[in-house]
Amino acid sequence: MLSMSDINKNITIYYQNCRGIRTKLQQLLTNILMNTYEVIILTETWLTPEIYDSEFIDQRYSVYRCDRDRTATNKKDGGGVLIAILRTLKPSELSFSLFQHRDLSCNHIEHVMVELPSSVNTKRHIVSAAYIPPKTSSLVYSKHFELLQEVLGHPNVDNFYIVGDYNLPEANWIASSPTHTLKIATLHPGAPSDCVNLNNLMSLLGAFQFNNVANDKSKILDLIISNNPCTVSPTLSTLLPVDLYHPALICDTCLNVKITPMSKTPLHKYNFHKANFDNINNNIQQLNWSELLCPLKSEEAVVKFYSELEVIIKQDTPIARPRTVSYPVWFSRAIITISKKKQKAWVKWKKYGSISDYETFANYRKQFKNLCHKCFISYIGSVEDNLTKNIKHFWTYISNRKDKPGIPCKLQYKNTETNDPSVACNMFSDFFNSVYEPASPLLSQWQPPRDHNALHDVSICDLSFSEVEILKELKSLDLAKGPGPDGLTPYFLKNTASTICKPLFIIYNKCISEGVVPTQWKHAYIIPVHKSGSKRNVEHYRPISILSVLSKLFEKLVHNGIYPVLHNIIIQQQHGFVKRRSTNTNLLLFSSFLFDSVDDRVQVDAVYTDFCKAFDKVDHEILLNKISFNGIRGNLLRWFASYITNRSQRVVINGHKSNIAQVTSGVPQGSILGPLLFILYINDITQCFRNTKFLLYADDLKVYRPIQQANDCLLLQQDLDRLSSYCQKNKLHLSLPKCNFINFTKNKIVIKYIYTLRCPSA
Repeated sequence: MLSMSDINKNITIYYQNCRGIRTKLQQLLTNILMNTYEVIILTETWLTPEIYDSEFIDQRYSVYRCDRDRTATNKKDGGGVLIAILRTLKPSELSFSLFQHRDLSCNHIEHVMVELPSSVNTKRHIVSAAYIPPKTSSLVYSKHFELLQEVLGHPNVDNFYIVGDYNLPEANWIASSPTHTLKIATLHPGAPSDCVNLNNLMSLLGAFQFNNVANDKSKILDLIISNNPCTVSPTLSTLLPVDLYHPALICDTCLNVKITPMSKTPLHKYNFHKANFDNINNNIQQLNWSELLCPLKSEEAVVKFYSELEVIIKQDTPIARPRTVSYPVWFSRAIITISKKKQKAWVKWKKYGSISDYETFANYRKQFKNLCHKCFISYIGSVEDNLTKNIKHFWTYISNRKDKPGIPCKLQYKNTETNDPSVACNMFSDFFNSVYEPASPLLSQWQPPRDHNALHDVSICDLSFSEVEILKELKSLDLAKGPGPDGLTPYFLKNTASTICKPLFIIYNKCISEGVVPTQWKHAYIIPVHKSGSKRNVEHYRPISILSVLSKLFEKLVHNGIYPVLHNIIIQQQHGFVKRRSTNTNLLLFSSFLFDSVDDRVQVDAVYTDFCKAFDKVDHEILLNKISFNGIRGNLLRWFASYITNRSQRVVINGHKSNIAQVTSGVPQGSILGPLLFILYINDITQCFRNTKFLLYADDLKVYRPIQQANDCLLLQQDLDRLSSYCQKNKLHLSLPKCNFINFTKNKIVIKYIYTLRCPSA
């Protein structure tokens, strides 16, 4: 459930100008792990896009970076800022594109702004971090201050913090009042224009500069400006070595925040690794499955199977405790123990401020640092030593170095924004379901065509499976895979394979004979995965479908039964999802033809097409007709009709679920049979190409022809026209902006022709 609380929270902001962190990533990560700052702001990071956030910061934080744009600034190195904020504060990046003063400010300096939800529903807090290089023009300063005024002066802004290296050594900061304990600073009269403009900005915003810690040259280059009281002091416990011009700072402040955690309210999960499988297997074996399941319809049999299994599992399997903290892969149990003790000591010291509490915290911190260094060196050594023995160990290391940012707290879809996880799930669900075509109105009354003139001399009406086949597939399950909607993991199924194969034998064969796929096995969980672009935009994610393991095992058995028969009717030009064919064989055939033609001084024109969401837009009625025409008959055809139709899915994020949505078109994503069904769907595309050659990899199509005269171009165009008609007839959509053509030739005179595709785009 969504829990909201208004908290007047003590916030510690750590700030440091780093003078580059690319060579100090591991040191920075270790030191961040030793502390619990709510906000970390770093300037002069010198980072490049190739460096992942997870290489220097742990998963407690959301990271917002602005690396130096070397093209815009004409500078090869330096610069860069980042803000890292604890995820529990629900941060989200503020886009500059909404503001009119963004251009000069954003192109010549590095600047990031992050917002936090305020306890006042209509308001927000903002943290700004900037790095302005020396000798920056007054115009850039002026535009930057105008942007800050536009953003921070808005009525919906509560408290704000302007932090960064502003490189204004001419500023003569003095205390506003000799008795003021916060050492609020103001500008001395007669300062340069940039300083005067900054002072005017502070006056307009009702803000003060709180940093009174000078560098070795008695100058203050790093500013902390806020409209909320702060206490700024130097810190001896720095994240990185200190630059003499830029002391590392700690800013303590109090902020009224609204914590709306997207809690990981886990789906009910069992810890099968601690299950008593001797008891479980014994209890499964004692049940008379034939007596329990045989009298029932397949739908009822599946419900009964899960009901009995739930009782057995519950007796001998503990509930899994959700992991609320994600530790680095190289953390040992000893490090985790010390980390927890250190955290408790930190909280106690921050609360009471006693010297003894600090000494306790410092002792744990020292132990933690030493253990971290020792364990990390040991882990790296293990990865290197196992390169030739266990390459998977190396790729696990690489994977853990890459970003795993998760989904931001605030999301937007169309004109709606939310930080409510349930609403966010439904946003994703609406977007993912928008790609489906409406179901055919006649689909519910669909019957196999009476005219069984198959396209090929192939017919398969029924399948049956033995316990031996099922046992073999159960034992071959990949233990690295997770559970589907039914909660049963490959680990559980593999450890109960010898006993659970009996009820599965009854259910699977019953489903085939009745021509039914149980509803429970047609339901999928959808996990959103970021593609590119803003992580806040729901439209920048793609769905990953998670099906029940037993459902996929059933599909694999069916696939094993029908593929040897259907393999012979799949066109030779199809190289996707076909045994002994691949992208390599596809490219090899095309390259061989191309090189031979070009060597003979013959031009080759190739048209590349892109189908829009082809797998999701397959029409179910047309697909069923094509399955029938390709020789699937009887109970098996009825089984496929049940398999394809009335499927459902729901988006799941951290245990929160969207409403259930119906899947009205397409082949099932994440399934075993889906790819095979798709290539059967377009298997008759060969009828389009009477004058040309073509090659396919699933839905990626290229059409090509040797061109020796203008008439050859017309022949290629005729085939493209037939392709257009084919797409319209089969309800497929071409993404016309992504379709293109290339002339391959060594000839000086190129035969040119403008090819067209008249197929309506999606």
